[in-house]
Amino acid sequence: MTEPLAAEFPPVPDDDWRAAARKAAKLADDAPTSSRTEDGLEVAWLYTREDALAPDPGGVPGRAPFVRGTGAGTGEDETPWEIRQEQTHPDRQAANAAILDDLEGGATAIDVRPDRAAREGHAPGTDAFAAARGRDGVMVSTVDDLDAVLHGVHLDLAPVAVSGGAQAVATGALLLALLRRRGIDPAQARGSLRIDPLGALAADGALGTAPEDAVALAGRIAAQVADAYPGVRALAVDTRAYVNAGATPVRELAIAVTTGVAYLRAAEAAGLEPAVAASQLEFSLSVGPDQFGEIAKLRAFRRLWARVLELSGVPEDGRRSVVLARTSDRMLAGIDPWTNMLRATTAGFAAAVGGAEGLTVAPFDTVVADAVGAASPGPLGRRIARNTQLILQEESGLRRVADPAGGSWYVESLTDALARAAWERVQQIEAAGGALPALVEGRWAAELEEQADRRRGELATRRREMTGVNVFPLLADDGVHPEAADREALAGTEADRLAERPALPDGALDAPAADGLLAALVDAAEAGARVDELAVLAGGGPVDGAGDPAGLPVRRDAEPFEQLRAAATGADGPAADAAAVTEDGPTVFLACLGPLAAHATPATWATNVFGVGGIAAVQSAPLDDPADAGAALAEHATPLAAVCFGRDEEPARIAAAVASLREAGARTVYVVQGSAEQQDAAGADVALRPGVDLIETLGDALAQLGRTVPAATNGATR
Repeated sequence: MTEPLAAEFPPVPDDDWRAAARKAAKLADDAPTSSRTEDGLEVAWLYTREDALAPDPGGVPGRAPFVRGTGAGTGEDETPWEIRQEQTHPDRQAANAAILDDLEGGATAIDVRPDRAAREGHAPGTDAFAAARGRDGVMVSTVDDLDAVLHGVHLDLAPVAVSGGAQAVATGALLLALLRRRGIDPAQARGSLRIDPLGALAADGALGTAPEDAVALAGRIAAQVADAYPGVRALAVDTRAYVNAGATPVRELAIAVTTGVAYLRAAEAAGLEPAVAASQLEFSLSVGPDQFGEIAKLRAFRRLWARVLELSGVPEDGRRSVVLARTSDRMLAGIDPWTNMLRATTAGFAAAVGGAEGLTVAPFDTVVADAVGAASPGPLGRRIARNTQLILQEESGLRRVADPAGGSWYVESLTDALARAAWERVQQIEAAGGALPALVEGRWAAELEEQADRRRGELATRRREMTGVNVFPLLADDGVHPEAADREALAGTEADRLAERPALPDGALDAPAADGLLAALVDAAEAGARVDELAVLAGGGPVDGAGDPAGLPVRRDAEPFEQLRAAATGADGPAADAAAVTEDGPTVFLACLGPLAAHATPATWATNVFGVGGIAAVQSAPLDDPADAGAALAEHATPLAAVCFGRDEEPARIAAAVASLREAGARTVYVVQGSAEQQDAAGADVALRPGVDLIETLGDALAQLGRTVPAATNGATR
């Protein structure tokens, strides 16, 4: 008989645990031991057997509603999740080399992202093509291009997704034509066309046709793909743009479900049964560093989607679609990008425990590479992204356990709360007309802006901490400096190259019957048609506003702090690649009163705070006489000074230090970790204490130093 692990310890009453929690949080004895998520859901600090859900809505692994995952087995025979690596290098040969390196290094699937010229459907020789060629993706226009990118890749072993954005129907035709060229049996073919018109509209602000027509086209293509290529998924619902713009977990779930419902309806209108339509869909959810919240979100999504399919009349065993995850762009930082590894690991762990069937981990240097105009993230970033997943799969053994979070009263309760709150939101969206009008009419944008502003406030006041950004900043050079790509050299000959293509067969681009559209697209692609020509054949055209995305903004958490660092260091390059913080740049003088034991804690805290804004702190020696503060400041040419002192310091000594600093030329004087009353009594300008708005406070400090903080761009990293 196995002996309980806690047999040697006396039982501890629940109230004692709650009392210990209050003490650790420095709360009153009668304070509630609970908090709220960003969606307003109440989360207890302690869960017990009394919190177990009855009846259990999660079911069992491998069965509807699939809360506990889609696989029923455990052990070595359990299928691991798909390690899907994204490829965006503009040069086809370089992209191919990187893809082969990824596959040899452990990736099991590839996501090719064509460049903006292809995703927007621009014809070679146009100004729009020249402006967008080689930007934000691989230069792919024809099946020959895609063949070159995927040279040496066994398409029957490593499934390929092509993320073509607004022109996903056209780029999808290239993939299907390549599968035919390689001799892959259509019945055995695997891959993903990732047709997601609403996601593309959210990200880029425009499509090549009216949004309602694009959704209807997606449904028709899904019906024809299901018939001709049953193992290929035509449709995708990607929440990336919404999360980048500020979506909270409940809103992300609701957006994903209602977008999926819109595509289900479009497929059904094209003659596809809901069960088959569900198999044509893949969902890509963003995962961030909130470990338990992301685990619960993925579990809640499968429950929500199973409910949708139940209401659609789908039998129990078919009430699921593939659910993928991608580490969030929002959590990536350009300053001290090494800390992105920490967040990516936590997010990847959450995705694995939450039951994601595929995962893309963004390389840690993604933001810096994007900011300086590098061709793509570097080899080290891609390798770490792959290895993170391999360690989770093989060394941590997460793939060997079905629903690792199952039975946790906290996770089970949070899953239930998220599902219920999101379902209520789904009903509200559907009652107002569904996903399409919510996006097109700007209702979602307004909601997400409000959420992003709230999140920014939490980061500014450190209620939400981000290592390396608003806490524990790295002041030294982070050593990550990718080189900018010569895009003119990469893309300069592309228009001429594509113009040399042999003429297409007569009738290759003639408008086909509606039920023959997919076959016509694949035939034309195989004959050499370009993406822009395939887009017209599909009934659309180029996207308006080339090179000037007007979609939902990308509100990265770190961006306001990157702007501070850029202003402080006077970096010539992008804010996300700001230089090191040294005493040769902006400084603040710390007047440290009393012995080291008294002022060490506030001085260290102040150094950290000012470092967040790129301002180096210069500490004085311990000052026995506060009147000596001014003389110490005189040795340093800075108008900023802060007084650091212990909690028992006399008010008169603080005031004397402030007065001395002013006489020595300090224009702004802070009292560190002091109260508003101490600030007033001492005659200081700012009480720098926990909870202040760092973005505002540090921005004002930099303005005193003549450094202008640039406005946030709300862009980059798509």
